[in-house]
Amino acid sequence: MDKMNQTTGKSKLLRRIWGLFPWAIVLCIAVFIFSLYQDIRTERSRLEKAKQEAIRKDIPSVRVITLTAIPRRLEDTIKLPGYVEPGEDLWVKTEVSGQVVQILTKEGAQVTRGQVLAKLDDRDYRSRLARIEANHRLAKLEYDRIYSLDKKKITAASRLDEIEARLNDVSAQQKEAKLALNRTRISAPIKGQVNEIIAKQGSFLGVGDPVAQILRLSDVKVTVGIPESDVAFFLDLNEATVIIDALEKRRITGKKVFLSRQPRNLARLFDLELEIPNTDGHILPGMFARVELIRAVHENALVIPLYAVINQGDEQFVYIENDGSAKKTPVVLGQLVDWQVHITSGISANDKVIVVGHRLLNDGQPIEVIKNVLDVREILAL
Repeated sequence: MDKMNQTTGKSKLLRRIWGLFPWAIVLCIAVFIFSLYQDIRTERSRLEKAKQEAIRKDIPSVRVITLTAIPRRLEDTIKLPGYVEPGEDLWVKTEVSGQVVQILTKEGAQVTRGQVLAKLDDRDYRSRLARIEANHRLAKLEYDRIYSLDKKKITAASRLDEIEARLNDVSAQQKEAKLALNRTRISAPIKGQVNEIIAKQGSFLGVGDPVAQILRLSDVKVTVGIPESDVAFFLDLNEATVIIDALEKRRITGKKVFLSRQPRNLARLFDLELEIPNTDGHILPGMFARVELIRAVHENALVIPLYAVINQGDEQFVYIENDGSAKKTPVVLGQLVDWQVHITSGISANDKVIVVGHRLLNDGQPIEVIKNVLDVREILAL
């Protein structure tokens, strides 16, 4: 009985072993195939490298110029046209009427505040003042007499009040006459330069007629129109650089005076006024000016020439020198300033970007660096 049980157990074990045998064969085959696949990949990679190496040996190297990407400060500026205006433009006008008897200045002359520019005939004003002064003396004597009588209670108090009111009226007339007489001497209300004289000797001027134009040119204003899309950048602006092309591109720092809160026309331009010094007087009203305004500042920015970037479809990339060959490197562009572009991603500090000869390259192609520059402006000097 025991022998029969042992025989039966061995039979079951043999059947189980024979049942696993096919799976073992399949596993061995799979391991063999995977190993073979890995060998094929390794061999293919080796052959590809050998092929690339052979191509590199067959293709002549391209001579290029590289730019070392050095972090630096980048200012995002805009240049807008403007025009020069005098610091102050004032027309002197008459305050009384009369005939011009004398012109005491000339066009182009420098005048100070209070300096007499012209005189009107003052004979009528002097006569009126003399008559009023005589009436004032008479009224004062009458007032003094009635005042002494009032102290002695000899006259009515109403009489004194009447005489006092008359004296006050004549006193007011006297002040008015003196003021009118003084106004026959037309004086400059500000310090500046006489730009134009309209009044002529012998001509009659009415009240409010223009006599002369005075310009304050010791400092001048530059007005520039700020586009609506940029006005938010300059709400807190304090100063800006002004360039006067007519004076050999003179650069002057202008201080902000005023930024309009409302556009002046349908062009949606907001007026920005800048004050600039004009000590030598060479900056004249009406001159054309260019204003440099800084919208943003990027510290430690990596900047390359825009032409160094290659566009292919939606892809933008540059070539970087890497151990004697060109390495294709995708980049992300930031702010464009003139002909330079800020690279926000893709290259690192001290990378050598190929800026001349890059359009003749393919990825991995051998190159010969004939010159490396540290500043993009050096390229223009080549």
